[in-house]
Amino acid sequence: MTAHRGFTLIEMILVIVVLGVIAIVAAPKFLSVSRDANVATIKQVAAGLEQLTDSIYAKAVIQHKHKVSNESVVINGVNINTYFGAPQEIWNNALGNLMEGDFSYVGNGYYDLGSSLVSSYQCQQRLCVIDQTPGSYVNNSIQGWGLFIFPKGYRLQDGCYAYYAFAENGSQVTEKVSAWVVQGC
Repeated sequence: MTAHRGFTLIEMILVIVVLGVIAIVAAPKFLSVSRDANVATIKQVAAGLEQLTDSIYAKAVIQHKHKVSNESVVINGVNINTYFGAPQEIWNNALGNLMEGDFSYVGNGYYDLGSSLVSSYQCQQRLCVIDQTPGSYVNNSIQGWGLFIFPKGYRLQDGCYAYYAFAENGSQVTEKVSAWVVQGC
């Protein structure tokens, strides 16, 4: 008869140490892949917002509505309210109907959520949208009103979002920007 022999304690410890070293070396690479995916998603969303808002502005110019406040333009059957050609930052029943993607509308940042909940709300879906929000609720450098899109597991205060914002002074748009913030992704 042959005796069955198992692993010795030293062999088990050696295997655990080797697996631990592999995990330590591999974990940062996997974390980096996740960050890279979030950054790429945010940048693509920001580019989509910019393309969409630019096409709405072009439509307003063609219809001679870019020099007046509170005018509506129709794109693909969707009414978009504009201020001097810049689309208002309304997602639900407006800009959201013109962008494709897996977006979850959270609400209106000014009326529904308020300043404290806007930046602390944690996204539970693939991409969350908060619209009609004073830019200062999220970042003091964002002027006017904005629409913010951020990925699952993040809050706006984390610094991982795409946004569209514009400001007007009653006679013209003073700032219109689609951009991203990714330092916290």
